[in-house]
Amino acid sequence: MNDIDTRDLLLKNLNGALKSKKLYPPGHPAVAAPAKKSFELVSNALKTSANVMFGIMNGAFVFEGDAIPDGEKLYPDLMSHLTEKNIDAVIFEKGVTEKELINVVDILSGTAAVKGEEIKKELDAKGVTHITLKSMPIGKKNALEVYNGALETVKNTMSEVRLGKIPKSGPVKEVISELTDAVFTDQNAMLGLTMIKNYDNYLFNHSVNVSVLAISLGRALGLEKEELDAVGVGGLLHDIGKTGVAENIIRKPGGLSSEEWDKIKEHPQLGSNITKRMEGLHEIVGHVVYEHHIRYDHSGYPQTTEKLHPLSQIITICDAYDALTTVRVYQQPHNPVEAIKVMVNFSGRHFSPDILKAFVNMLGLYPVGTMVRLSTNAIGVVIRLNPENGERPVVKLIYGPDGASLHDSPEVDLSANADKHIVSTVNPVVTNTDIGAFFEKESAAAA
Repeated sequence: MNDIDTRDLLLKNLNGALKSKKLYPPGHPAVAAPAKKSFELVSNALKTSANVMFGIMNGAFVFEGDAIPDGEKLYPDLMSHLTEKNIDAVIFEKGVTEKELINVVDILSGTAAVKGEEIKKELDAKGVTHITLKSMPIGKKNALEVYNGALETVKNTMSEVRLGKIPKSGPVKEVISELTDAVFTDQNAMLGLTMIKNYDNYLFNHSVNVSVLAISLGRALGLEKEELDAVGVGGLLHDIGKTGVAENIIRKPGGLSSEEWDKIKEHPQLGSNITKRMEGLHEIVGHVVYEHHIRYDHSGYPQTTEKLHPLSQIITICDAYDALTTVRVYQQPHNPVEAIKVMVNFSGRHFSPDILKAFVNMLGLYPVGTMVRLSTNAIGVVIRLNPENGERPVVKLIYGPDGASLHDSPEVDLSANADKHIVSTVNPVVTNTDIGAFFEKESAAAA
């Protein structure tokens, strides 16, 4: 829902329905009319979006990741009810009904002190399955803490495999729930953290990055929760089979012999075998792990003529993007814009045209993490997308027009600065900038 007037109309109607609930009995036109209008607006938005989300982040009212100034003044009843119920996000998904929306208004306006897990029970009791009320637990983790937690989980999981154990699925499923919450709360921040490319911990960082990208792409494709969880887990564990390949082959700095390459090509089958033995994982996980190196045209490995699982290409595409934007023994990293161009060249061969198109649209013309030069000659990093104008994202400046490093890095929203525009991308190596470290610092500062 990109239109500001439409967004404002939805929030005003929801606010009006909640306000009227205090003054009128159930079913009164003053309550029913704004609830019905809210449903119509949400339904229209869901025709073109996977979901519609608003909530409270760091005390500010946000809609689809955009902060709304004066939210407390504009939508006082909506904000107060969210705060009282300790709810930090309301998410509408495809298939939502008018009755579900009315039931959520009832829950939000109710005097009962339902919070946390009680909120979920209340939604289930009223048959609400297409609206999620996310409750902020005390001490909620910030984006960097969630990312680092996922990093530790994948390290521990792979360590267990190396010790000959079959890992428990509980920690993996729990961390995917946290990653999904973080993506839904602030996708830009999580995509920024996928720019962390630790060479020594490549396998672990890569696993988390692919999971974040897969969850983001799954969200853009409008996947139901069960499938979204499965691709998140599949992304996190897609390379778990490499635990069965000798460390000296995985880390070999030079080219691989044909025997060594044959060993590498075993990892999808090994990984699939492991995930199938992990209790409680959806069968989709085994499919996408096995197929993540099989291309859309069935080239790649392992060789197969069988029809691929519809969700495997999500992992294939996210795996390729993270690999292309990472420094490797055999390649310098591509910046995000270059990586997308490379991948588009293989659309229809390596990658599903439809899923790749959704991926490109999700990342935008200048993906989060792209270093750019502005028309002022200042250099910055794209930190947020502007859905209404892909050419004009929000950029955080790190070098001034004279090339000097900026200590107080200002944000420039190019959609609000018609006199400034992006003239080119910049290779971070040229400016000696670690983009991953930049986003780590940004996330820590936002906590």
